[in-house]
Amino acid sequence: MPDPITLAAWLLIASPILGAIPVGNPSLISIWSMDREGFIRTVGEHRRAWAWLNAGFTLATLGTTGGLVILASVLGDDPGRGAALAATAAGYGIGGVLWCAVLAIRNQTTPALADLIAAGTATEPAEGLVGAVTGGIYVAFVAITSIALIALGVALLVGGGVAAPVSAVVVAVGVLTGAWLLRTGDIIPAVLYVPTLLIGIALLAGWR
Repeated sequence: MPDPITLAAWLLIASPILGAIPVGNPSLISIWSMDREGFIRTVGEHRRAWAWLNAGFTLATLGTTGGLVILASVLGDDPGRGAALAATAAGYGIGGVLWCAVLAIRNQTTPALADLIAAGTATEPAEGLVGAVTGGIYVAFVAITSIALIALGVALLVGGGVAAPVSAVVVAVGVLTGAWLLRTGDIIPAVLYVPTLLIGIALLAGWR
């Protein structure tokens, strides 16, 4: 069995990479640039791929959270750093729960909306209500995760664990994603997995 540091590293690396496989499905890769009606119609035509896409994001989130929890326990020899890392892992986990809720809701509702459109049934106000709910939860997820990434980077930068440039990048991504959310109200979720992926690579490569 690998040592805890190696296990944490592999979770941080493998989870988003494996989770990205269904996200790259050719049948759905263009949906992010479609209008709302085209998005819903395409999802309705590729329901299994849509389910796998949401499962991929869920896997990435759960695995990354697990990696951060293990990392917090391993680097907890210093009480201050250990407490800080545990808090950031908890914050990341809370954001992850919100993200998984969005994934579960849209996994069920988007194909249902496609059925309504195919039947010629009006999708409002249902579509607007679902969009408002998932949009609000998504903003909370991005905001909490961005704060958790900033705190994670600062804890590693001050207390050590990975090389300082890596920790600085984690802080920078957290700041930039938070700023971009405030500016536009939206952000590509895959960006939020990059800092933890980088931490995993640093741990595995011994960049400490």
